[in-house]
Amino acid sequence: MMSDGALSQDEIEALLQGADDAFSGGAGNPQVAQNATLDKKLIEEACSIITENQAFSLSSISTKPTTIKNVVANVSDVETLQKLLSGKILEAKVAYSGDAKGNMYYYLRESEAIIISTLMMGQPETELTDMVAQVLKEAISQMVGVSDNALIARFGGSLNLENIEMNVLPDTTAINIQNPVIVASSSLTIEGEIENAPFVFAIDYPLMESLLATTQSNNDATNNGGVMDIGEFGQAAGANNQNSINVQHADFNSLMPAPDIQGSSNIGLLMDVTMSVTVELGRATMTIRDILSLGEGSIIELQKLAGEPVDLLVNGKLIARGEVVVIDENFGVRVTDIINPMDRLVSGKNK
Repeated sequence: MMSDGALSQDEIEALLQGADDAFSGGAGNPQVAQNATLDKKLIEEACSIITENQAFSLSSISTKPTTIKNVVANVSDVETLQKLLSGKILEAKVAYSGDAKGNMYYYLRESEAIIISTLMMGQPETELTDMVAQVLKEAISQMVGVSDNALIARFGGSLNLENIEMNVLPDTTAINIQNPVIVASSSLTIEGEIENAPFVFAIDYPLMESLLATTQSNNDATNNGGVMDIGEFGQAAGANNQNSINVQHADFNSLMPAPDIQGSSNIGLLMDVTMSVTVELGRATMTIRDILSLGEGSIIELQKLAGEPVDLLVNGKLIARGEVVVIDENFGVRVTDIINPMDRLVSGKNK
């Protein structure tokens, strides 16, 4: 499916660059103009991390190769954001709390939202409804989770996701964002389904500022001479203090082999450590459509035959199997088979 009506890449870049120039010159939103001190390269890097990781996540959700590329990001405003989209759209408002507080907004046109929901539900949809929005909420949740972890790994800090609110908007004029924002535009392609459709998102300026604070501070220190040239420092120190510095050779004792430590001698230290023990009766794989149709009296068929041993897991790792018994009025498990430690190791590596 082609992205009819979408702006070209050149038009997108010109639109966002024009907004950025306006803010840099003091026009537009005064609050942005006054506080727009974020490093443009860091903004673009953060937005690229978001799109790359969300494309990976969406590939798993849609089961089709997915790319989100040609990312352009700048300090901008709601009017610019509205020009990047058209028609009926789906808005996902992702709220964060804590030190990095604010919202991220993700936008899909009706046509792309319907295609993605159809791939997830396994049945064709013809209209962007609240049900479609709720299905896509699960997709957005997974995509955001992956990209948030990548952002934290790169920039540090924390992102505490508080809530995801899905809204079906009749047109772009219904977009209502009061805070200064970073606007990012990119091209979404899902093999055989969507080609170069607009994937647009916005990030509250204070949220981006909090996310990039540590990295930007380090960069500013470097640019302002915060990193000192070791060679020059050593030369200067030697020239000024050569008569007062007492330099001696460092003597180290010979390293001796460490004695063997018997693990069992200190096992008592771990005896009071609490671990989570789980008995797994069975598992089932279901489509979102089937899950949404569950109600009182619904029966879920598990992928295990009646009478088969149940699995006993400690902290999510399979260690034994057993049979279900009744002790007074409570269920219990009689262990019938302990998993070989080597088998557990191989099983863990294969997960």
